[in-house]
Amino acid sequence: MKGSNGFTLVEMMIVVAIVGILAAVAIPSYRQHVEKGRIAAATGLLAESKVRMEQIFNSNRSYEIEPNKCLDLTATFADSKFTPTVTCSASGFTISISGTAGGPMVGFSYSINQAGEKFSTTPDSGGEKACWLRARGTNAC
Repeated sequence: MKGSNGFTLVEMMIVVAIVGILAAVAIPSYRQHVEKGRIAAATGLLAESKVRMEQIFNSNRSYEIEPNKCLDLTATFADSKFTPTVTCSASGFTISISGTAGGPMVGFSYSINQAGEKFSTTPDSGGEKACWLRARGTNAC
């Protein structure tokens, strides 16, 4: 009886098919998990930024750090895949973040204001919602 020295073509095709099926399930699941992690980190930074704005108000009795100048949060969100925008006045502010152009979070946007009101938009959410949505395609908080 002659011993086998390798794999047959059929065995290799079965292995390739199994790996393909596993990849088709695992890759989208992994991407969704990473996306949820980025959202959680970004909204955490957004909440922390609100606290910083309140500290400025407590020190200056204004949300402006100087006349007509708001807090710059570019460095805070540098690694988050989001771009921040801060608008402020003496009596109020809005901090907004949106997915960096060309990045994996395009279509996601989150904001908070001095009253603590939260708003968000995600791909397939059907428009802006009055809360922070935690995943793509969700439309309820």
